[in-house]
Parts: sequence; structure tokens; C-alpha cells
Amino acid sequence: MVRLTVELHHKFTYPLMGFVIALIGVPFAFTTGSRGALTGIAASLGIAIVYWATSSLFEAMGNLGQLPPAVAAWSPDVLFGLGGIWLLMRVKT
Repeated sequence: MVRLTVELHHKFTYPLMGFVIALIGVPFAFTTGSRGALTGIAASLGIAIVYWATSSLFEAMGNLGQLPPAVAAWSPDVLFGLGGIWLLMRVKT
């Protein structure tokens, strides 16, 4: 039953993943500078893979009952969303 509850919460967080990844990727697009665009793209892809792994980890912890289902589903979005906002605030305009 817990696994189904985690999956239900994960269904609601899934559409937000694209926004969170875009929020993280935008600062890298503005900081190409001397490092080049390929470095920013590689960093964004690396962060997306870490996001996916973190989401899977939290989902597994929720399925095992170590975290409440809502916390297990929403934590990666909140953590990476706050990280994206922090990165966006550090971009020099």
C-alpha cells in the first residue's frame, strides 16, 4: 500500500521535473564565457543525471517506509528547485 501511495505522489511531481531541470540549466546557459557552451551543456546533463538518481533514491526510501510518501516524492523537486533558484540568483546580470 505504501508503494502505491508513493507512486501517486510521484505522479503529481513528475510534470514539475521539467521545470526544475530548466531552472537549474538556465544559469549554465548564461555563464558560457571562456569555458564554452559545451561545458555548460555537460554540467546540465550531469546535474540532470544526479537529479534522476536522487529522485530514484528518495522513491526507494519511500517504498521501504523510511520516509513518508509525500516527503519521498516531493523532496527531490524541492531540493533541486532551491538549488536552481540559488544558482539563478548568483548569475551576474
